[in-house]
Amino acid sequence: MKIKFILFILAFGLLINACKKDEVVPFNAKEQAVKDNDSIVKYLETYYLNVDGDLELIDAGQTPLMDLVEVEDIVENDIAYKLYYLVQEQGTQIQPKRIDSVLSTYKGTTLNNYTFDESQKFIWLPLSQTILGWQYGFTHFKSGVKVINPDESFSYVDYGKGYLFIPSGLAYGPSGSQTGSIPPNYPLIFKITLQDVNVVDDDDDTVLSIYEDLNGNSNLTDDDTDGDEIPNYLDNDDDGDGVLTIDEDANGDGNPRNDDTDGDGIADYLDADTK
Repeated sequence: MKIKFILFILAFGLLINACKKDEVVPFNAKEQAVKDNDSIVKYLETYYLNVDGDLELIDAGQTPLMDLVEVEDIVENDIAYKLYYLVQEQGTQIQPKRIDSVLSTYKGTTLNNYTFDESQKFIWLPLSQTILGWQYGFTHFKSGVKVINPDESFSYVDYGKGYLFIPSGLAYGPSGSQTGSIPPNYPLIFKITLQDVNVVDDDDDTVLSIYEDLNGNSNLTDDDTDGDEIPNYLDNDDDGDGVLTIDEDANGDGNPRNDDTDGDGIADYLDADTK
């Protein structure tokens, strides 16, 4: 009987130990942000920009990337991140907002120089559907000038180009990419160009989406004038007065933003008292 009891205790102890080994440690986004920043800084301190515009390991006292990059402090979900970016060419035309579409080429690599994605051909990308690192990063560049050739082919000159160094929290986070090409919690590097920008009007109400950010916090989802749970940038009747925003253009110039019929300082399309 004693032997059976002892065996039971031993077996129970093994089960407990097994459970402890299988316990999932909760993901700590703040700690991961610190780790990512340390990894990115180490990379920036040990690599340089060569004459061809590529990144190489310092081997003869070249200027480290850390001396060339700029940094944007970003807070998302109460987590502080640092987005590093290197502007090789600023560009000369339109500076996109986070919700615009951009015409770009890009190459994505990890900090250990593995290329996981690349597009050498121009591709239109809606920034609102990309990773946060792109949404913030592209706003530091401007588009270029479109040149149309006699055969109707085209190219761009004086466009923006550079690099984005993105912590995992502004990329694919603890889940990694859906394709599996990017593991969880991987900081990323993107070499980008910015040829053109399409400034969008998501709800086709003639008010560009960039102007529907009424509180100016770069988050279009929390501006909802009529409280109908449809953010203004997707709502074609922003003030909920039954008159479409596009029709609240009293002076007929195609811009509802400059019409204030009752002179109260609120544009008609945001003022339910004016129809």
